[in-house]
Amino acid sequence: MRNRFLRIIGLSCVIVLLFSAIAFSAEVVRGPYVSGQMGMSILRNSDLTDGISVVTLEFSKGWALGAAAGYNFGMFRAEGEIGYQKNSIDKVSVGSASASASGDATSTSFLVNGYFDFVNSSSFTPYVSAGIGMAKIKANDFSIAGIAIGSEDDTVFAYQVGAGVGYSINKNMIIDLKYRYFATKDPEFGSIKANIGSHNIYLGFRYNF
Repeated sequence: MRNRFLRIIGLSCVIVLLFSAIAFSAEVVRGPYVSGQMGMSILRNSDLTDGISVVTLEFSKGWALGAAAGYNFGMFRAEGEIGYQKNSIDKVSVGSASASASGDATSTSFLVNGYFDFVNSSSFTPYVSAGIGMAKIKANDFSIAGIAIGSEDDTVFAYQVGAGVGYSINKNMIIDLKYRYFATKDPEFGSIKANIGSHNIYLGFRYNF
């Protein structure tokens, strides 16, 4: 999985270098746009607690997808985004003891994002972003050492911050490479609380109308 995403990112860099041979200066196109993205999700260890004891979940690297529609005001963009990410559960640990685990954790999010574009005379436009919204966090088919625990979910407040760079192929088509930190309010599964935070890297495409 990791090698696949690295190959995708490497291919995108080659594409950007090929297009950079064309002397094109980015033109700000005010108006609506749509975008899509895919990438790698690195979910941080999650501490599960019932207020007395703490169990730590560790995850494998996963994948993430997103689609958005928004409006470009010039140097500022606003959009609504639907996102999804999935990571497999690797193991659980309590103190220095650990055990194998299986299942996966997924997040389905609905966020409103804002972007500030550092518009310049080149084809490359760096930007920073932030977003807030809601996310449904779900633990699917969770088991420890072969003992089934089950599936649980909770819908909580979510936010993300990030930075990236867009490469303008022409005034309508843009390739995006971005980093985001995504996190939520602690979801509750019955009497158990968890914490959610992930580092995500995306390759995306944006089309200005």
